[in-house]
Amino acid sequence: MPSQPGKASHYIPFTTGHDDLIHDVCYDFYGKRIVTCSSDQRLKIFDLNDEGEWIQSESWKAHDGSISKVIWGHPEHGHIIASCSNDRTVRIWEEQEFEPKSSARRWKKQYTITLDVSIYDISFAPVHRGLKLASISNSGYVYIHEAPEPQDPTIWMSQEPIQILRNQHPREIEQSFVVEYCPSRWGGEQLAVGAMDTVRIYRQESNGKYEATEELKGHKNLVRGIAWAPTMGRSYHLIATACKDGHVRIFKLTEAKTHLSASGRTRGAINAAGGSGTDEPLAPGGMDEDEEDNEDFEDGGNEYNVEMIADFDDHRKDVWRVKWNATGTILISAGDDGKIRLWKATLNGEFRCMSAVSSGKGDGDDDEI
Repeated sequence: MPSQPGKASHYIPFTTGHDDLIHDVCYDFYGKRIVTCSSDQRLKIFDLNDEGEWIQSESWKAHDGSISKVIWGHPEHGHIIASCSNDRTVRIWEEQEFEPKSSARRWKKQYTITLDVSIYDISFAPVHRGLKLASISNSGYVYIHEAPEPQDPTIWMSQEPIQILRNQHPREIEQSFVVEYCPSRWGGEQLAVGAMDTVRIYRQESNGKYEATEELKGHKNLVRGIAWAPTMGRSYHLIATACKDGHVRIFKLTEAKTHLSASGRTRGAINAAGGSGTDEPLAPGGMDEDEEDNEDFEDGGNEYNVEMIADFDDHRKDVWRVKWNATGTILISAGDDGKIRLWKATLNGEFRCMSAVSSGKGDGDDDEI
């Protein structure tokens, strides 16, 4: 980021051209493109040029209602975007690279998932799970759809919905529902689901159904965002939450039992009281690491001890988004105080705010901590 006299860094604003509120902004896998969505029912794509400027390359009407969330798919599946709206649809878009930019034809709608309720959030599964999409609504269900052929986004199949609430909340009250896939290969297929002020882990069992397991406790108001950190060799999980009570919380999930490999050798004892065990998987002879990973950690039977290792109220107002960097070492949070805060763990594992960038609408200027 370019330097500014007297400051370590500054942000670079640019005009999106949206005619209404912007609800979501998402970078692609490489950080070279941005997609935005708005109440004006449009999606817009911006490309980063060699001068560091964001240039709009496409804009089109994507839904018949306000668009609440937009996300990029993994590049292994092509150039794919998913968007959800209060028009009760989730739509899959694929880039047509032979079409000229700014032609309104470059992004083609390949599939529409239609539900009877408004969709609040969506999340792509990690690439090793295939082309799979989870969506959550205020009906009390999580819906999962999968493309049988990951390179063909025109055909999707639905799985049995996951019930997360026994009773729907009255429409008159403010609601919040969020969902996030676990990015890790080990531990089975898992989802972190936020429903109102409750966050639970849902894990796929051997029968293919998802069951509620651990709960991440401590939230005193609506949970606005969830971010599951990439493990990057860690033997435990980190999950961050953004809450309307003004707090950013980080939870640590460690295995509650020692897991045995197919050959009977231990993967490595994990300190369930909060240790950061770093033992590597012991691959049996003749079995590569991926195969061992599948046999040992795809059974979905693991249980976790949950520990809240950080609870910050620096925003002092509603916190709307949390996001980890690619290595899961830095957490970014954004709130109604108009600041983006960066959190990083010290050598002893304690998270601290390393930087805060002001949008100009909060209290004070940019500051470096």
